[in-house]
Amino acid sequence: MYHVVTRVRGKLVREAVGHSRKVAERRLRATQVAVDEDRYEPPSNATVNEVADEWLASLRRRATTRQQYATTLAYARAVFGQKKIRQVTATDVLAFLEHVEAENARRRRGREKTSAAVSETTLAKHLRQLSVFFEAAKRRGLIAENPVRHLDSSAKPKPRRKRPSYFTDGELARLWPELAARPSCLYAMKLAVTTGMRFGEIAGLRFADVSLSAREIQLERQFTAGEEVETPKDREPRTIDLVPAAVEVLEEWLKLRGPFEEGLLFERETGGHLQNDEARDLLYAAMKRAGIERTGERGGKRDVHSFRHTFARIALEHGAELTWVQKQLGHSSITLTRDTYGHWSRKAEKVAAERLAGAFAV
Repeated sequence: MYHVVTRVRGKLVREAVGHSRKVAERRLRATQVAVDEDRYEPPSNATVNEVADEWLASLRRRATTRQQYATTLAYARAVFGQKKIRQVTATDVLAFLEHVEAENARRRRGREKTSAAVSETTLAKHLRQLSVFFEAAKRRGLIAENPVRHLDSSAKPKPRRKRPSYFTDGELARLWPELAARPSCLYAMKLAVTTGMRFGEIAGLRFADVSLSAREIQLERQFTAGEEVETPKDREPRTIDLVPAAVEVLEEWLKLRGPFEEGLLFERETGGHLQNDEARDLLYAAMKRAGIERTGERGGKRDVHSFRHTFARIALEHGAELTWVQKQLGHSSITLTRDTYGHWSRKAEKVAAERLAGAFAV
């Protein structure tokens, strides 16, 4: 372990700066400059609990995101919350992962007959969020290095890639009649299939956001976890181009809803925004009546978000450019669109194979 030792206001200050000589030399030069400019702050003796409280209070994120970080830090507090943040090591991080596993197993034993292990995906999510916290502490000069980065690769969770969870065309045809008793949810889900919008984005739509003459929707907000947020999940407003089927869905809905010109486009029967949990339960009941399995043909678990996957599947099967699908979905990376949403149904893949009859001279 390398240390930088300097004298500040007549006192020697010793700061651990990690195991890399190059990093230590850079830190030494930076420290010397900071001391010369009278802006050097000695290493903090703050505990993880103290830093976590300050960081969560200053976190400018949506309520749901803040809650996710708070959950991760609650696990960390239980393991090394009283420890000085600059003394946390990779061994502590490993203990954190073990604690997350143990706590999830304990909770599952209370709900189920078997105590299945927490998924690698969940562990990876908590580890990623813990790393974000330590990176913030590093930028503040509270720690020299992020201890998560020193965790051996063999000890890091290996999340499985999520399997496609789209609905097939035949399943959609059986599903829609089972939702007819709840027209607001029915048409909201149909709009999700024909636009690729998230359900929370559709729940936040207002009449003024829709232009049937221009065949587009100006997406500027979403409704999630009981609050309306002024930006979509990707934090950037975007324009949704309406395919002909989406225009038909909206025309049918506006005719059914009546000549309203303001307020929410879709509302619960009792008023207010559509609720994702309520829509999910409604969907599961309709799937059961329609004989549609929760697990899709590719092994993915279906829920309300699966309508977004279904939009991408249908668009790509019918020749849409991947970059257009990316824009519609609001992804910043085409890799995400390709790897997570870029799947055809097995029926469409079989048809594509049959089109090549006679193409190979063998």
